[in-house]
Amino acid sequence: MKFTAAILALTTATVSACPGSSAFFHAKCEIEASFTDSCETVQTEMIARANGENGWVDPHNGGTYAFTSTTSTDIAGTRTTGDGKYTDKYDFHFEADGSGCKVSACSESQVNSVLDYSTNYCNLHSLYCSSADGCPTAVTDLTYKESFNSCSQHDDVCVATQTETESEIETVKSLRGTDDCKPVSTQDGFDLNSYIDGRWYIQEQAVTQYLPAEQNFCVYAEYELLEKSFWGWDVQVHNYAQEADGTPHDSGDTICAHKADDKDPAKLEVAPCFLPTFTAGPYWVLEYDEATGSALVSGGQPSIDTGDGCKNGDGVNGSGLWIFTRQQERDEDVVNMMRQKAKDQGFDLSVLNLVDQTNCAKVE
Repeated sequence: MKFTAAILALTTATVSACPGSSAFFHAKCEIEASFTDSCETVQTEMIARANGENGWVDPHNGGTYAFTSTTSTDIAGTRTTGDGKYTDKYDFHFEADGSGCKVSACSESQVNSVLDYSTNYCNLHSLYCSSADGCPTAVTDLTYKESFNSCSQHDDVCVATQTETESEIETVKSLRGTDDCKPVSTQDGFDLNSYIDGRWYIQEQAVTQYLPAEQNFCVYAEYELLEKSFWGWDVQVHNYAQEADGTPHDSGDTICAHKADDKDPAKLEVAPCFLPTFTAGPYWVLEYDEATGSALVSGGQPSIDTGDGCKNGDGVNGSGLWIFTRQQERDEDVVNMMRQKAKDQGFDLSVLNLVDQTNCAKVE
């Protein structure tokens, strides 16, 4: 399918900041780029690349691009991987900046995923990257600078495939503490059977890629032991969240957990059940008190020093911080106790957002 600049004048649809995904647990990338070139020049180059003009081929494993809507300020489309197995969605928004152009863009996987090996980043980057990056161009060699909003995997590997080994190294790095972030401790004498014996309601949580701020309503988690799993999973995980208008986000039976450390039962790891356990991200129970019905859970060792404590990332693996309670109704004394424990562990509490557990009639 061929695209021309004339398409920009033929459609009026406006795209949102991110295209969205029906997958509960998925990778995505949000970036911003400032170009010295005009928005028209940038758009024309993107269209030329999507058309394969002058022999242009997607340098990231030969994917195929298509546009679903275009206007003078927005482009929405899809990219299918070179093997034809997966199709991601992306959005670009353009704003003139003097003689240059500011672009905000987002790409999201449409299937459950943990690691995307920079694929969502490359879905965007490949449509404008320059020869200085080793990228092929179609008509114009663009000049730009990038910044990253929510894009945990954005290594400059869009002209080559990132190896699994390299990805694993980066994951390990994200789990290590730094000199400025003291090692956190997990719950002593942790009893997994007791912990999973009942639903947990989330009262406060940090933003993650799979639980954005707009889903801070009626959030809960529940768990069930698995008798046997092909990949070695020990626990079935069920997560549920809503948006303000009641739109549900239910993980169903797609997420699993396993015991990551025989010496420390409070260190679990979580990932989609169809993936092997080595792809999983940390889920550490730092504090657990059944008497008060409360728990503090972290996505592993925080490694980002904010000046007011430390935090995890906001991607998939190595992300998140949660305050759990057995009761859905918020108990300020219990929540504040867990907040203090998080502070004592060295966390920056500003990452915690309130979860609204009222008006949750749709929660079963």
